[in-house]
Amino acid sequence: MAKRKVRTEIKVSFFIVLCLLVGISAVFSNSNNKIKNNDKSGEIRSSTTKKVLKRSAKLTLVGDFLFESPFYQSVSNGYNENDYFKFVKDYFLDDDLSIANMEVVIGNETLQVSGDGYNFCAPAYIGSLVSSLDLEVLSTVNNHAYDRGLDGLVSTINYFKNTDIKTVGTYLNEEDRNTPRIIEINGIKFGFLAYTYGTNAKVNETDKRLISVYRDTNTRTINKDLLSKEIGSLKEQADVTIVMMHWGDEFTFSANNEQKEIAAFLNELGVDIIYGSHSHSIQPIEIIGDEKKTLVYYSLGNFVSNDDDIARTPKGQETFDNAYQFGLLSTLNVLVDENRNVSFENIKAKPIVNYFDKNMDNWLLIPYEKYTEEYEKNHFRYNLGLTKEFINNTYTSVIEEKYK
Repeated sequence: MAKRKVRTEIKVSFFIVLCLLVGISAVFSNSNNKIKNNDKSGEIRSSTTKKVLKRSAKLTLVGDFLFESPFYQSVSNGYNENDYFKFVKDYFLDDDLSIANMEVVIGNETLQVSGDGYNFCAPAYIGSLVSSLDLEVLSTVNNHAYDRGLDGLVSTINYFKNTDIKTVGTYLNEEDRNTPRIIEINGIKFGFLAYTYGTNAKVNETDKRLISVYRDTNTRTINKDLLSKEIGSLKEQADVTIVMMHWGDEFTFSANNEQKEIAAFLNELGVDIIYGSHSHSIQPIEIIGDEKKTLVYYSLGNFVSNDDDIARTPKGQETFDNAYQFGLLSTLNVLVDENRNVSFENIKAKPIVNYFDKNMDNWLLIPYEKYTEEYEKNHFRYNLGLTKEFINNTYTSVIEEKYK
């Protein structure tokens, strides 16, 4: 009996070992088949292939901050200015980097407030209101940058120096101008420059270097030497180069020849993103370039605007008076690999409507999807053609479907 038991145990052990060998063989066979199949489909790379690491950041871009007299009048009559941004604040909190254009000078106790006559100087509380949006970068160079001369220029810069916002385009002195505007986010160095075609007020000779103007003051042509020098220097220090351009024709839905020429030249210089402003109406978004790709926003339109009627638009034609009342908010992801190659994902742009009621009061910035029929019909300009249909038709005709 004892021998029979031993013999049975040997048989059982042999059977177990045989099963194990068959199982191991099957595993190896399946593993080899999976590797072969994946090699064919490209899902598994060779062990010698180097994986390219990418870093990314989410950006939010909006257009002009153009505060005007009717807004100040509402505040003086009891309107709470902090309500203005309540429907859009989350966009600026839910990102890594927010960018805008400060179209008005921020004054101080010695500078008189002005919000009309195309000569703008905002009260200090406007600086506080803008700072509440969690912005990182503001261009301060545009045709209104010198509306209060050197005092206004300095007052604006100094106000934002006491916040977390970097300003670019106007400077306190030569040293300030030569100090690169670079912000590092998620391991990516974003560098900024900003330029305007000129200013409304004539600039004193001693102040000209404090304002970045892209046109040669003598020939009025594009100053390519200046752009090449400053952009080249910034690119040596930044992973992503963003140039903010105050350019083009007011009250137009398309880029002019100068904008296209400058955009092509900036692409040649290796600029990654061009942020455009000045038209007070939205203009197209496109990616240009062959080997090097540059994302161009020809104009984001107005983000803030507080005028019910613009005297310079054609009499009896309400199109651009209405286009003045909405702009684009664009979000995108910027990716940079270890070789400093820049790419873009999820570029989207939506209309933001500047609402004020029939009494030119109760101001609100409202994303189009939240712009209800009640808001629409109570807008000051509703009976003048500012309808949801007008906004949507304009947006649809100017902005390509892939960016919606």
